[in-house]
Amino acid sequence: MSITVEIEDDGAVDYERAINQDANILERLKYLPARNELYNSLWTKRKTICSLIRHQLGLDHRDICNVASPREWIQGSFNVCIPVEVQSHHLHQKYILRCCLPHKLAETSYPGTMDEKLRCEVGAYAWMQESCPDIRVPYLFGFGFSDDTHFTHEEYRPWYFRLARTVQRCLCALLRFPVPSRYTTNSMTHCLPTAYMLLEHIGPDTGQMLSITWDKRRSEPQYRERLFRGLARVILSLARIPQPRIGSLRFNNNCSVTLTNRPLAHQMVMLENEGIPRTMGTTDTYPSAELYVTDMLTFYDNCLLSNPNAVFDDEDCREKMAVKTLLRALSHRFIRRETRNGPFILQLTDLHASNVFVDDEWNLVCLVDLEWICALPSEMLAVPCWLTGHGVDELEGELLEEFEEMRLEFMRFFEEEEQELVSRHSLSLANIMDETWTSKGVWFWHCIKSLHAMTSLARAHICPQFSTRLTSVAEILSKFWCVDSHRMVEKKVTDLQRYEEDEGDLRHCFDRDNAN
Repeated sequence: MSITVEIEDDGAVDYERAINQDANILERLKYLPARNELYNSLWTKRKTICSLIRHQLGLDHRDICNVASPREWIQGSFNVCIPVEVQSHHLHQKYILRCCLPHKLAETSYPGTMDEKLRCEVGAYAWMQESCPDIRVPYLFGFGFSDDTHFTHEEYRPWYFRLARTVQRCLCALLRFPVPSRYTTNSMTHCLPTAYMLLEHIGPDTGQMLSITWDKRRSEPQYRERLFRGLARVILSLARIPQPRIGSLRFNNNCSVTLTNRPLAHQMVMLENEGIPRTMGTTDTYPSAELYVTDMLTFYDNCLLSNPNAVFDDEDCREKMAVKTLLRALSHRFIRRETRNGPFILQLTDLHASNVFVDDEWNLVCLVDLEWICALPSEMLAVPCWLTGHGVDELEGELLEEFEEMRLEFMRFFEEEEQELVSRHSLSLANIMDETWTSKGVWFWHCIKSLHAMTSLARAHICPQFSTRLTSVAEILSKFWCVDSHRMVEKKVTDLQRYEEDEGDLRHCFDRDNAN
């Protein structure tokens, strides 16, 4: 079948490519129309956008504000960035209005997830401004939620308001109450169809995305050293303040920031967006690594149960059931007894070459996209796999050897930088990372991070550690995943067939498109 349909992020997809993905293409077919509707709504509200930005910045209504056309908007996985230029008698500056994409943030399945994501991102910005001033991030001027509540940095409020907030923070700190951040409520009548953040525009005068020069420079040792040291300093700065629980920072309505949100990672939201049942409530945090691992594996169980396209055939189904059983059985080997109850450390769970900005010499000059920062077990900290240009599920054979060389180089600089940093905990993160690599626990934790890589990682790295192959144990282990496992295998294969062929499912989408 040669007819194709357009899918957001994936472009034109034909039927053969669609059935060979374990993602739910039926759900993803809805993304493009939803995006176009949001874009049209935002563009028609460009005057409202200008009024909102003037209000956030304390400008006059006569000041000029130009919203870039949709052709210049920059779309990411969960947000669209709208460039805005502002001119006044004392100002000529570019800004970024970063708007959430509700159709990518499980807003239909779980209303409120968009605001949850923004609260965590804003919480990370506010926390880092106070606790990690050495990490350069875009300046956050203000933001607003879907309920039309808006907040502005106190620097853009009247002097008497700033003075009152300073006194309030001092009193709260003295009385051990939650200390308000530097963002304050700001009433306004301007409404947008989605939640937003108003951010500093990071232009070429500051730096450029690492991904632009990645292929050209990554083979040069002096450039790698500067990059690796910069990344190490960011990781260590975030981790130097211990956290009491596993979770995410959250911006509250009283303007304080607390570690009271579930550990919100991008893959969890992507799966929930496809209708996967939740296992974590929005306010669930975890005092121990075991409880967190248990809930993550239960969530992945729900993915297998709920996704009609979760398996390719009966053998694939048994392998996926077996891997989830195996990970539960082995978790005690890879959770460090010394740190299972903390301290936990803040980590960048979605760090990649496009949210790192560098100068011409590859010195790290800015970090963007703070939306998926979580406090997690220290064992989950690992050398980024993308430093070799490959995904974690590709690291086998020669590619694994290449990554090992890169890992050793990174760890040498990481250890040197750690020795220079004063932390509020006694953990040696370099030692923990080396220990996790040596014990092969790194692959267990990558399984917890990534559902899509889980089976291939178990096959390539976990099973060989026990002198066995996944295909040899899948039949037996899968029986322990649920009662009457053979019926579950039959059900999942039937789900797949119905997904591919039945009226209203995948094949029908392509046939209907062909008919049109």
